Amino acid sequence: MRQVSIVALGLVFLFGIYTLLGGDTASYNLYGGKGSVSGSDGAVTHGGDHSKPWFPPGRPHPPPPPATNDKGRIVGLVFYGRRDHVKILDCYLQRNLKANGGLLDEIIFSVNTDNEDDLAYLDNELLPKRPHYRKYALEKHKGWLGQWGCVTERDTIYIKIDDDVIFAEDNTIAAMVKTLREKPDLFAVSANIVNNPALSWVHWHLGVFEPYWPEMTPPEKPLNASWRASELPSYTGPRDGPPEYKSDGSSPAPYKGHRWLPVRGKPENPPPSEEDNKVFPDPPYPASKVTYDAFGPSLRNWGAAAQLHYSFLQHLERGETWKYKFNIWDYQYDRVSINFFGIRGGDIMDCYPFPKGDDEGYLTVDRPRELRRHVYVAGEGLAVHFAFGPQYNAHEKHGLADTDLFSRYRAYAEEMVCPFPSRNSNSSAAQQLDAEAH
Repeated sequence: MRQVSIVALGLVFLFGIYTLLGGDTASYNLYGGKGSVSGSDGAVTHGGDHSKPWFPPGRPHPPPPPATNDKGRIVGLVFYGRRDHVKILDCYLQRNLKANGGLLDEIIFSVNTDNEDDLAYLDNELLPKRPHYRKYALEKHKGWLGQWGCVTERDTIYIKIDDDVIFAEDNTIAAMVKTLREKPDLFAVSANIVNNPALSWVHWHLGVFEPYWPEMTPPEKPLNASWRASELPSYTGPRDGPPEYKSDGSSPAPYKGHRWLPVRGKPENPPPSEEDNKVFPDPPYPASKVTYDAFGPSLRNWGAAAQLHYSFLQHLERGETWKYKFNIWDYQYDRVSINFFGIRGGDIMDCYPFPKGDDEGYLTVDRPRELRRHVYVAGEGLAVHFAFGPQYNAHEKHGLADTDLFSRYRAYAEEMVCPFPSRNSNSSAAQQLDAEAH
């Protein structure tokens, strides 16, 4: 019996050494469902139980290496319709052009608007100044589908970008392209999007959402245009939020241009008893209600969107965007929003025009399932999407639209991005690609 125990301990020891040396221990499940973590490429996967997909804690990550050198172009595809948003996005697009040290050979603005002012901005102000930008006129297909008609190059990787993407790190497109090229069996890859319904659940469990509540009355002094969260005053109201505000998003914004304030220290009115504290250990912040669901509260609750945006700006100021990052998230045929979405041209051309009017559902659920090819999230490629319709239009545009968040992102871009359309030549993506090729 003693000999058997010694042998068993020896096997356990050898297995541990094998694992530490990088051995593939196959998939393992931490919650008893179908969820797993692959041992070979670090991909985090999940199955039937969406309530608890496993996820490692946030930690610093080095920037991903550049996309591997490969034949074929990389083209940005902006679904265009709102000039105010694109004035911010343009600053990030310029930094991602190959001519400026990025990876994009060109950027196509696929237009879906009849607004004369929006069209005039694109035709008369933007395109004449940007030789690597061009316009595509919408085909006569229902909804957004016609905007995919400009995809005509099979070997090109297209990076589809919504016009209300208002932040992207320099390495975001490189992380997406690298993932696609290293995994040719993938159907598509998404950036790691802040304000993307199911990913908001992931970010919540990474612990990146900070405590914020709306400011219910306008401040006495005029507000400055700073994007920095450190310049906001502290929230001093009740622990569970302002009584007039409902954290499920069912109440409108208090006033146009209102701020959300960080909770620093202890708010007023803590739980009255130790027993209550056991039942309600944390305040009911809006972001605590997000779920792993493309159509859940994180899509519709404007307050949750406000909290996650203010949290991001706080981490951005502190240099803590690494807290959002991970390696790979495998969506396993679940729906993912395509706000910042990379796909090979051939995979669009083989099924366009799409057989259904929902391009997002078709490209992230139906077509991948049909081909048995997955959609990944490149966790190192961080970007921010401003608003979905239900968030922006809540309470007749008295929800997220009535925050000062858009002006904060604009202030950040004008200070930190727009003055620098070209990257530092010593760290340009193009030079890194050339170095790999040689």
